[in-house]
Amino acid sequence: MSLKNFNILIFIFLISLVTYPSELLSGKVIDCKTSLPLMGAEILINNQENINTRVAISDFDGFFEIKVSDEIKEIIIKYPKYKDFKINIEEGNDLGEIVLLKRGCKKRF
Repeated sequence: MSLKNFNILIFIFLISLVTYPSELLSGKVIDCKTSLPLMGAEILINNQENINTRVAISDFDGFFEIKVSDEIKEIIIKYPKYKDFKINIEEGNDLGEIVLLKRGCKKRF
């Protein structure tokens, strides 16, 4: 492969990255009883092939931010000693408040 072809290939790859449609999804992970933020929660995406990939970790204040594409159908939030929380993503839906649950907590929606 010549250098010219290689440069064209890289250029096409970069254009596909820039033009690929994606939405920004952000949120905050909190404890259901104390309402304190949970630092270090894993944010995973589940794509059409049902492959879970970690894309973010919540920061000190429990906030996270990820880019999602049309292929992403579900995100999963994991935190040690808490139940995993799965969220179906549909275009145009507001996910509202999401609270991770331990035993004895109830969902607040």
